[in-house]
Amino acid sequence: MRRRLAFFLLSVSLMAGAAAPAQPAFADAITDAQNKQNQLNGALNSDKARLAQNQTQQAQAQAQLNALGVDIGAAEANLAAENAKLDGILGQIDKAQRDLAAKKVEEAQRQDLLQRRMRILYKQNGNTSFLDAIFSARTFSELVDRFMVMRDITHSDEILLQQIQADRAVIEALNAQLAQKRDEQATTVKSIRDQTNALQAQYIRYSVLKGQLASAAASIQEEQAANQVALNGVNAEIASLVAARSRAHSSGIFAWPGVQGPITQPFGCTDFRGEPSPPTGYSCPPSQPYFHTGIDIAGPYGAEIDAADGGIAYATPGSSGYGNHVIIVHANGFTTLYGHMSGFAVGDGQAVVKGQRIGYEGSTGFSSGPHLHFEIRLNNQPVNPCQYVGC
Repeated sequence: MRRRLAFFLLSVSLMAGAAAPAQPAFADAITDAQNKQNQLNGALNSDKARLAQNQTQQAQAQAQLNALGVDIGAAEANLAAENAKLDGILGQIDKAQRDLAAKKVEEAQRQDLLQRRMRILYKQNGNTSFLDAIFSARTFSELVDRFMVMRDITHSDEILLQQIQADRAVIEALNAQLAQKRDEQATTVKSIRDQTNALQAQYIRYSVLKGQLASAAASIQEEQAANQVALNGVNAEIASLVAARSRAHSSGIFAWPGVQGPITQPFGCTDFRGEPSPPTGYSCPPSQPYFHTGIDIAGPYGAEIDAADGGIAYATPGSSGYGNHVIIVHANGFTTLYGHMSGFAVGDGQAVVKGQRIGYEGSTGFSSGPHLHFEIRLNNQPVNPCQYVGC
């Protein structure tokens, strides 16, 4: 945790040859952490607002589903009723068609009977004309009686035939009306079925939407939980920074870091490919596109390295980049870094005073020989150490 805190305070690249990312300028490390705290609080508030909006949308979707369920139930009931009407009309059509067929058969039978009786009018017993039977009457009264019987039979058959034809016409008209009703009812049934299908399609869409909203809510809740965990971490870091600052008895004046020897590489632009690109606030010419963020001080292997000012030291072992190095957190936004050590003389998180031995010169990490890489940073930005220690 302390090493992560040291990296958070300094935010430097430990891989030689990799460009250090640009760092924003803050008043000091605590302000940096507080800014992150504010960002996380803002993210949590945003999560709450998004979750509240999502819950409102879910409630609206559920209300729409409930309303659609009622509409679908009503439409299905209406469809069932209209289908029942259609079935009734189809039954009436079937009965009318059967009645019509029966009337046609009855009419045909009456037609045949009438025709047979007409034939009898002219012929009786196969040889004698029915007229002869009339005119063979012995008396006028018998003649009238026979004629009246013949006329009544014929008239009765004609009336019955006319009735059958009238019934047939009525049945045919009813059948036509029923067919029209059947078509109208079928159209009504189709319209209701289409409406029901449309309502069911809407129900499916809102069900999918509700599922998507529930999934989004779960995602927001996961993000909210992650932001809360991050906020708890930042809160702990702020508390640790405040505690470290209270223990960092810095004078605000930096001293030479102990090792005595020449500066083999100064601060600033360089053509050495192993260095990163210029940090924010610095620019370099094309001939020197890289940047050395500290000064290299040559000296004998194992030479004592001292704290340039009081603060809290964080020791980090490493086999690349800065190698074994110590970062000291000072007051007022200052940090110092001591790289390529052969060994440590302080523990991780230990309070140190100016001039206290913190380690020994070496050549660990990205180094071509024993030397001390010394950096001073203000508000996470590298500054020229010579301006503070008098090179």
